[in-house]
Amino acid sequence: MATRVQFTTKSAGTLNCDVVGTLDGASTVVVTVHDLGCNSTSWTHFVQHSSTAEITKRVAWLHINLPGQEENAENLPQDFKYPSMDELAEAVAEVCEGIHCPVIGLGEGAGANILARWALSAPKQLHGIVLIHCTSTTAGYLESLKDKAINWKLMGGMNPTAENYLIMHRFGDFTHANNAEQVKAVVEEFHQQLNNKMNSANISGYINSFVHRTNIAEKMAALSVPLLLITGAKANHNHTVHTFYNATLKLVPDRKKVEFIEIPDIANVVEGAPEKLAESMQFFMQGCGVLGGAPMPHLSQVSKPGTTMTAMDKSDM
Repeated sequence: MATRVQFTTKSAGTLNCDVVGTLDGASTVVVTVHDLGCNSTSWTHFVQHSSTAEITKRVAWLHINLPGQEENAENLPQDFKYPSMDELAEAVAEVCEGIHCPVIGLGEGAGANILARWALSAPKQLHGIVLIHCTSTTAGYLESLKDKAINWKLMGGMNPTAENYLIMHRFGDFTHANNAEQVKAVVEEFHQQLNNKMNSANISGYINSFVHRTNIAEKMAALSVPLLLITGAKANHNHTVHTFYNATLKLVPDRKKVEFIEIPDIANVVEGAPEKLAESMQFFMQGCGVLGGAPMPHLSQVSKPGTTMTAMDKSDM
């Protein structure tokens, strides 16, 4: 059961966050930031999944809802300028100023991009970051045109074009994934949330910030915290994660701090492969010096950090 906590920030105004567990006295806090069209509820299935139990026993979860993205949110004030991706990262840092235990960041999609910026600007706050389907470059010309068109349509309310865009952004072409039927049910739930619980005008602000993101790949020489990049082989952003990984390896001072995992036959990692995500996170977090006493996951079910799922699967054959 999550507890709603409000944080007032200079960079992004008031953020409505959901806490699972207790922040005071926690030995480790996992801070999450969601993707476009999502909010803190996008982590519910993962946190409650049986494979995540060993993590949840030992951490508190702090799910950050970006401005106006929580369920049933009112329209943001007319004079509210939606924060840039850098400003959203600054807001995350402000929220975490009062945490005095190890912190692990977990972000998906646009939320992963925000956490990468946080790690670059405030590395002392973090023990490590896990980024799922993280885009690191600026938006290309065609992406910008499409996103701006979607943004304009969202101002008039949720519509099929915007909805399909958000579904493709988060889930990719899941119809060819090996768990397509399972993901189909989650996509339907996402569809219902977009139409019944999300504020489309507020989503537009988040999309606009993501469209105007700056390049972070060229700044990765400043990375000093351990990083785990995760992608599904059939994810819509698979190639951008590979691009980010290769660019980071060329610049980062310590390549041993950068891990990469690709899960085969999966489009959406959080919903489609929660057990593999949990095991990958647990290996990574234990490597960061947290989750002491948690039993080690089975190597046959997850890649050892630094390899791909595909490589591990082959090694077990």
